[in-house]
Amino acid sequence: MSGPAGPSNAGLQAERTGLAWSRTSLAVGANAALLAVRELSHAGPSLGLVPAVMALLVALATAAYGVYRTRVLRHTPLPHPVAATRAVPVLGVSVVVLAVVASAVLVS
Repeated sequence: MSGPAGPSNAGLQAERTGLAWSRTSLAVGANAALLAVRELSHAGPSLGLVPAVMALLVALATAAYGVYRTRVLRHTPLPHPVAATRAVPVLGVSVVVLAVVASAVLVS
């Protein structure tokens, strides 16, 4: 298969996809660590750890899905549709819910 820029390389597409999901997972995981450190540096464990645990779960789910997507895109022929039509909106909603919960806990 070729396009205007030349032949397609599915290996690079899979690698870029894996890197994107890894970056997102790392960002959410760093958020989890910061929330946990902030909460544990105060009076001890409390309800404030809920956003940290939520962020950790979102980070782990994102990392696992990233590994899955990378494996799917490395197979030939590519699946149809190629786009992650459900995963991206689910991740977006998860991050928004995490932001709302973290804000509510941090403000109180």
